[in-house]
Amino acid sequence: MANEVNHTPYQSVFKASIDAIFVINTRGIIIDVNQAGQKLFGYSAEELLGNNISMLMDEPHHSAHDSYLTNYQKTGNAKIIGIGREVEALKKDGSKFPIRLAVSEFTDSGVTYYTGVIHDLTYEHAIREKLQEYSLKLEQKVQERTESLKQEIQLKEEAQKALVDSQQLYEAIATNFPNGTISVLDRDLNIVFIEGAELRDNGVNTSKLVGKNYIDLIPEEVVDECKLNIEHAFEGEYQVFEISYRNNIYLARTVPLYQSGQTVDQVLHVEINITSQKRAEQEIYNALNKEKQLNELKSRFVSMASHEFRTPLSSVLSSASLIARYDKEEDQEKRIRHVNKIKSNVKNLNMILNDFLSLEKIEGGLVQNNPQELILSDFLRDVVEENEALQKPDQNVILELNHVQDEIKIDPFLLRNILNNLISNALKYSKENGEVRIVTNDSEELKITIIDNGIGISEADQQQLFTRFYRASNSTNIQGTGLGLNIVKRYLDILGGTITFTSKIDQGSSFTIHYDGKEDSDNRR
Repeated sequence: MANEVNHTPYQSVFKASIDAIFVINTRGIIIDVNQAGQKLFGYSAEELLGNNISMLMDEPHHSAHDSYLTNYQKTGNAKIIGIGREVEALKKDGSKFPIRLAVSEFTDSGVTYYTGVIHDLTYEHAIREKLQEYSLKLEQKVQERTESLKQEIQLKEEAQKALVDSQQLYEAIATNFPNGTISVLDRDLNIVFIEGAELRDNGVNTSKLVGKNYIDLIPEEVVDECKLNIEHAFEGEYQVFEISYRNNIYLARTVPLYQSGQTVDQVLHVEINITSQKRAEQEIYNALNKEKQLNELKSRFVSMASHEFRTPLSSVLSSASLIARYDKEEDQEKRIRHVNKIKSNVKNLNMILNDFLSLEKIEGGLVQNNPQELILSDFLRDVVEENEALQKPDQNVILELNHVQDEIKIDPFLLRNILNNLISNALKYSKENGEVRIVTNDSEELKITIIDNGIGISEADQQQLFTRFYRASNSTNIQGTGLGLNIVKRYLDILGGTITFTSKIDQGSSFTIHYDGKEDSDNRR
């Protein structure tokens, strides 16, 4: 079964995780699993993909899992999602084992998925059982103290030996405990025992920490959370929580240690550094989000390109067919009208191709800022003349030259393309009898403003105006690629200039180019 979410570029992240990672859809179907997950449960990827995640669960969760999902999707009431929980899982060979399950929700292209990170607790449970076993032995020995003084002495000796064995067990486990620490705390939260490879790697002498208060050794921002969870552990509750400090994220587990009867005199507190795992998860989410954006961009491009090329090509084909029918001398006016229509559509196609080529050159770093001396007034008159062919009937382009410094140093190629884009937009989105004004001013900087009385741009669309392939919601019936203003913005970045605008629906728009004439090395390519 093909995956519904494409994780191929991110399999290195999946493989790097020591914990099992599953991705399921809203129906509970497994659509991706890493190698750690296959190894943990004893299945191959082919055996897992396409099957319901409940295959890894024992009753009653096996039968009730789909109802869990349905209830969450209807009510938003999460049992595990975003919370985390310790449950029992089922391997391929039918054996059961304890796991810590953390489930998070994400959306890709409008579709909801769930990511489950599964940590095998078999080893931790074995340690806890061993510790409880030693504690139980000590308790049994104490109960036998009433038999005789000799038995009491003997029990003390055995208890002492058990404590030594327990200490040795702590040390054997904790000294080699990777990415974290193991500590035993009394009811006053004083450290009875502490070890861990992370402490040793940081040059900490663990023997000097024994007897100190745990709360005094942790950052203030996590004190309240740690105290609350450790207090719950002294009440007999198994606690699992995350804390962040010193640019690291730790998964903390606090286990009650029963010393006599039902009294919890000490707790085992374990902190595992999961920073790299969290970063890997974040990279997966970021990559999925980036892929989503790229897919949306590709979709927009395909939709725009197919429409913008098909329409003028269809018009050219239609006019060419009609010209062939007009073979009489009196049909000359009709022939000229269709020839002009063909020319207009070919020019539109040429503008679309120029937009694509400009974008490709910018992306490839091929566009450079090459300033030259030019006479601004003459240059602007030439640009206005170039755009006369785009004018609709009775449209007027008015050039208002208010600048003082007529000789400027600027890249003529970049400026010409910027102005052509803005002027063609003003003409295209204005009425047939509309007026487009080009106004210049200068003081400390040169300003060229293109003003129209066209359809305007809504406030919502203004937020995305310079985004590639984005077109305003009220321009769908007007030809355009959605690339023009993006190219203008990027050309101005290369030029070292900026652009501002104002616009109101049905009242027109005003775009102003700002250029101070200073060469900006950061914007040169």
